[in-house]
Amino acid sequence: MRFILFLFLLFLNLEAKRIDDVVECFISEDGENYKKALYVDYIDKKLQSYTIKFTLNKNTPYSKYYLSIVSDVHALKKTNVEYEINNSRLITVDLSQLQTDTFYFYYEHPAKVRPDFRYKVINAFEYEYLLEHEGILYGISYGIIFCAFLYYLVIYLSTRISFLLYYSSMQFFVLLTLICFTYLSYQSYVTPLAQATTDIFETLSFMFTLLFAQSVLNIKKHSRWPFYVILLICFFHVLDVVWIFIYKYSLYYEYIPFSVTFLIAMMLGLYVLFKGNKIALIYIIGWTFIFIAICLSELDLLELSGIYTIHIVTALESIVFSFALGYMLKKIVEDQNEKEKLLIHQNKLASMGEMINNIAHQWRQPLTHLSFINMDLELASSEKKLPPSYLVKKLRESNQQIEFMSHTIDNFRDFYKPDKEKEQFYLSESITQALTIMKPLLNKHKIALHFNIIVDKEIYAYKNELAQVILNLITNGKDALLLNEVKNPYIEIKLDKNDIVIEDNAKGIDEALIDDVFNPYFTTKEKGSGIGLYMCKMIIESHFKGKINVENSRNGACFKIIL
Repeated sequence: MRFILFLFLLFLNLEAKRIDDVVECFISEDGENYKKALYVDYIDKKLQSYTIKFTLNKNTPYSKYYLSIVSDVHALKKTNVEYEINNSRLITVDLSQLQTDTFYFYYEHPAKVRPDFRYKVINAFEYEYLLEHEGILYGISYGIIFCAFLYYLVIYLSTRISFLLYYSSMQFFVLLTLICFTYLSYQSYVTPLAQATTDIFETLSFMFTLLFAQSVLNIKKHSRWPFYVILLICFFHVLDVVWIFIYKYSLYYEYIPFSVTFLIAMMLGLYVLFKGNKIALIYIIGWTFIFIAICLSELDLLELSGIYTIHIVTALESIVFSFALGYMLKKIVEDQNEKEKLLIHQNKLASMGEMINNIAHQWRQPLTHLSFINMDLELASSEKKLPPSYLVKKLRESNQQIEFMSHTIDNFRDFYKPDKEKEQFYLSESITQALTIMKPLLNKHKIALHFNIIVDKEIYAYKNELAQVILNLITNGKDALLLNEVKNPYIEIKLDKNDIVIEDNAKGIDEALIDDVFNPYFTTKEKGSGIGLYMCKMIIESHFKGKINVENSRNGACFKIIL
């Protein structure tokens, strides 16, 4: 079976019904005695001259069939049949037009060489429509496969979704395999190096097909044993590649038909479909189509050459799976958006919990003051010492405290009010908004806060969202300072036009962890959610088209926002 998809090596002698039914091929070394032309008999044998004879089978209607021959045309000295040269191949006339049932080709070389002669029977459709324009067919197929490879490789690099890498790798090695097939189709003799190169590309393309199937169908989630079976088969493919390097041919696919790989992928799809994953249906359709086409080609039941079949099938496979992957990516994006909305909500709740502590701290002093005012008024009333001027003074003090508390509520209400529209504001305004909320809590823990404006900048964006980022970064610094029990703790904020730098002296971030601090759910806090810094990164990159990064300074961590 291997020699079919490897373009029928020197003397095609497979169980191919169509070829065996139409012609039989014989070879003579002396021009008189003929024997069956077998590839294995002439692997290492060299001849200076030889005659190839074909006999037509009278019991088979071979009308509208042509013989395509790849050989050294310059060494052809005599033949009793008309022919034409098409894409470096010798094409005989319509076999039904021959006046004889036997025809021959006599070759003579200047020196002894290996008999380079390969043939196949093609039908009228191939001769009239494909043979002359096969370059267009190959080009379209290569273009589709290359685009699928490149497109999903780029998407993988931005998403790091494993099945996209497997699919891209599969398309890459399929493309290399098809290029090798096409090259070998014009060669009368396949060298061991060319055979080994093609076998390696082909084995790797099948291996990545299985890896893609198990990954895109998420087999490991549904059951462990099919997942480990696939890994075992892939391990055999790796061993086969090593075998090819040593012995120059594929041992694995010497005994296993190519169609088995697609049968396994199809069965995996059916397994997942029965588990309730309806998306697997489109992959089942794709793999079933490929499986049937490869089976028909292997059994020689298609009236189409194997090289044309494989080019058409792989191109259609790329189109079908690209649509399927596109749909999956759409679902992934939708799920990601829902997760981001949940993260935003969780982050708001976490921040609100922090802010309630701030409100409680800011209200504690005025409430205490109001309590003292009430006590004074009650004592003065009981002793009947409540002159009007004293009453007015205490009422004014009460109103001041109530006004302060109301202003505090307004600050928090404005901060958590969702920005439905962009607005024009200075960066310093958004930073000050966050500082107003955090300052009482920082004062409580005796953390110094320095805000230095070098150059302010006015932007058109979401004011509250930037304040949310600043608040998260200050809170993060405050927690680190308290955790490390830093003496003389401080947080310094510097605004310089496009840059906002927030630095503390909390001894910095572990260098082994610093690259992960913006990842979702990553936290070093005992009760942390791991979404605060991730939300900061997402807001700055998505809503402000900016960047946020962190590095360790001499005394602590230094976060830099670039807008």
